[in-house]
Amino acid sequence: MADAIDCIVVGGGLAGLACARELVRRGRNVRLVEAAAAVGGRVATDTVDGFRIDRGFQVFLDAYPEGRRQLDLGALKLGRFRPGALVAGGGRLRRVADPWRRPLTAVGSLLSGTVGLADALRVARLRGEVLARFAAGKLDPDAPVTAAERTTREALEARGFSERFVARFFEPFFGGVFLERGLETAEPIFAFTFAMFALGSACLPAGGMAAIPRQLAAGLPADAVEVGTPVDAVEAGRVRLADGHILAARAVVVATDGRSAARLLPVGLIPAMAKPRADKEARLVAFAAENSPLGEPTLVVSADRAEPIDNLTVPSDVAAGYAPAGAALVYASVRPDWSGDDASAAAAVVRQARGWFGRRVEQWRALATLRVGHALPDESPAARLTRPTGPRLAAGLFICGDHVTSASINGALAGGRTAAEAVDADLGRR
Repeated sequence: MADAIDCIVVGGGLAGLACARELVRRGRNVRLVEAAAAVGGRVATDTVDGFRIDRGFQVFLDAYPEGRRQLDLGALKLGRFRPGALVAGGGRLRRVADPWRRPLTAVGSLLSGTVGLADALRVARLRGEVLARFAAGKLDPDAPVTAAERTTREALEARGFSERFVARFFEPFFGGVFLERGLETAEPIFAFTFAMFALGSACLPAGGMAAIPRQLAAGLPADAVEVGTPVDAVEAGRVRLADGHILAARAVVVATDGRSAARLLPVGLIPAMAKPRADKEARLVAFAAENSPLGEPTLVVSADRAEPIDNLTVPSDVAAGYAPAGAALVYASVRPDWSGDDASAAAAVVRQARGWFGRRVEQWRALATLRVGHALPDESPAARLTRPTGPRLAAGLFICGDHVTSASINGALAGGRTAAEAVDADLGRR
């Protein structure tokens, strides 16, 4: 039976699922093995007291090219955030709106002084340029990096954005997306993400982000996926399971996170992975509330640097299935540089949120504090130079994941698909 397997995919996150699905679509016999009890990797959703809690603050951008290519977006029943954000600072909430979709609200942002006219014009110029690059096919964050790139902060400074606007908007908004407030993420990642927000909406699937990997897995044969199956080592054509069993196939794809891939692959195969890229951590505090503090599907980002909240959302305002009837689910994503421990996080979040919404937040009930140790790989220019240049490592051995492409759902899906294409081409030559 083992001889009949064309490819073993190690890892059932988005990249591994996308790879396996594409290979099945191409008529290949595939087996996917996943160490955890369910597929999905970091894109997972837990149930606590009837509330659906994603593992870390995550959104799906419906303009993602790979999402549109690989997913049935209608079946996900996506709920959409309003464009723009509420920026919290000094106890006040100030709205920054998308002038192309909410022009009157955007004018209000100008009149209130939240956005200066010069910075608004710079945003318009930035938007036009990144959309033109994307339309021309010149904005691909997954393309191999051949030279040092600028950081996001360097790119914004070069465009002349004021320090005040960077601190009030770009740092809290994109800092929350990239899980780092220094804006050290490489400019191509920022430009692509900016384009995706401009072209579409941030969304949540009904019932939680786990709906995305579930949909991908549903496209695989029932006997193709083995969960609860940890792997000890891989090489071309062979996978050694933790229980000592050997699986053989014509090809193997390692679709794990970067650190796990470095542990599983033969020593010295990828010199750059001898020291895997650093990972960024995420922390989320979830609360049950009687009513939404927002009453609208929007994102609150905090510009208060000494406080714990990075961003705050009410998923039950955005998509169905996140909270029981008559209740609201509140997420507070904690700043990566906040030094408080998990035990004190919920109380610290409530203290900060009370300045925005009043004493009613004292009635919030903490449901869970989740810490995701390997939420995103480092996307700084120096780190991106260490990525493998493609999915093929050797004859019969391949790699994919967001540490190989770009750290996003789009990057994971794209990496899985391109790895499958490389495997299919390799098998066709043998």
